[in-house]
Amino acid sequence: MTRFLRQALREPLLHFLVVGFVLFIVGQHHRKQSDTYRIVVTPQREVQLATRYALQFGKPPDAATRAALVERDLEEEMLFRQGVALGLDQGDELVRRRIVQKMLFLLHDVHAPAEPAEEQLSAYYASHAERYTTPTRVTFSHIYFSSEAGDENARARAGRALHALETSKSDVTAGGSGGMSGFGDPFPDLSHFAGYDAEQVRRLFGPTQIAAAVFSAPAGRWAGPFKSSYGWHLIHIDRYQDAERQTLAAVRDKVRTDFLLDEQARVNRAALNDLAREFTVVRTKS
Repeated sequence: MTRFLRQALREPLLHFLVVGFVLFIVGQHHRKQSDTYRIVVTPQREVQLATRYALQFGKPPDAATRAALVERDLEEEMLFRQGVALGLDQGDELVRRRIVQKMLFLLHDVHAPAEPAEEQLSAYYASHAERYTTPTRVTFSHIYFSSEAGDENARARAGRALHALETSKSDVTAGGSGGMSGFGDPFPDLSHFAGYDAEQVRRLFGPTQIAAAVFSAPAGRWAGPFKSSYGWHLIHIDRYQDAERQTLAAVRDKVRTDFLLDEQARVNRAALNDLAREFTVVRTKS
């Protein structure tokens, strides 16, 4: 065996293979170190940063802002690479999310969508009409009855007040925060609301009976009682203002912004689909 080893060590081919292997390992290490600590700022990266800024703030960055964006991105890249070199990415969910976010950043917004032609804006406006329609609004008054002394008691008081109002045939309406003409209890907000849409009414009363009744009760007379999270209410609808579609000229800037955002989302989704085709996904049951 010793004689065989001495003979093998004298073989030039073995020397060549050993030297080649060592050079390969050294080369791989050098390349890895060089790639880790060598950052190339490409025009494409600068465009990505500028595009993201423009989508967020509605205008492209000036020269100073653009330089600051690149500088901040470089700092993040250096920290990220050093963290990976130290193995901080292994088994760390937060680092994994950060890498995913970074990949999305690199993948998304590579190409800003082209400025839409007038025909494209018109078609987009027509196909998304609900976005550019003002909601139905209502102007109304209410009289509040607190449930502090019992829910049924408050409801009964509201019923008696409604009967009195219907009997008197008066045109009296609520005003201020202390009810009206001796009816009701002080309400923590106003008693009269002008031009409220459904979302504003829900924020005021919550998703309760009165929030729905405000948009279904007949106008011009008192109705109720209706329950809210506060107690019971009578409501008087002064008027409804029907939903109205805004003209393209009035909302052109918003239509343009919505079009560009939707188009960018479509391009980003296509880029992600292209990446997905590079992978094979295997699903197991255990």
